[in-house]
Amino acid sequence: MKIIRLTFVFLLIFQSQVLSHVGHYSKLKNLKFELLRNNAVVGNHKIFFKYNNNTLEVYNEIRFKIKKLGVTFYKYSSDGVEKYNQNGKLVYFKSKTLDNKKHKFCEIKLNQNNYVLNGSSFKGNLDKDFVISSYWNHEILKKTHQVSAITCRLIEQKVKFVARENLIIKNKNFKTRKFNINGKNLNTTIWYDIDSKMILKQILTKKGKWKYKLISYENYK
Repeated sequence: MKIIRLTFVFLLIFQSQVLSHVGHYSKLKNLKFELLRNNAVVGNHKIFFKYNNNTLEVYNEIRFKIKKLGVTFYKYSSDGVEKYNQNGKLVYFKSKTLDNKKHKFCEIKLNQNNYVLNGSSFKGNLDKDFVISSYWNHEILKKTHQVSAITCRLIEQKVKFVARENLIIKNKNFKTRKFNINGKNLNTTIWYDIDSKMILKQILTKKGKWKYKLISYENYK
């Protein structure tokens, strides 16, 4: 059974700089999303932000299980880390994933002015501007390509603005913008907060309806 995975999101170049606007997230300490499949809670996605001398490390964790009649028939876990320099440029990424006992991986290294990718779906250099598909970085809305944080697969994408919507999370009202992102084997909708730039919600449709819903977040004091 092939299960859609929210890859934790989100970047490359020609000779241009690949920036993630690190400053937009300088107050964020962590995000926690509840993961639902067909409206049933199956797991969670956690993101942790660590800053040191204006550099940023982003840690992603995804865990979920799918059960039928009380028996687990699908289990998924993935861990990744993204590292950005003081200019907000990606310098390193690595992830390991266990997709129902199948091992997958992705590693991205900055080599002078080029990125070298080593993953279970792609190995080599890239000549296109991209963002990692970890879906915390709103820069994904400005790119024509994303790289899977699970396998290093390059995905061409089209982004379409849908509407402005208000979302209420823990009694707080967020003014959001809603976008569709589509590509080969990619169909997802995201909502991001205009003020904080946080992605608050994501819905994917493949082998069922998947929803990532922000349930808590914490800022540095």
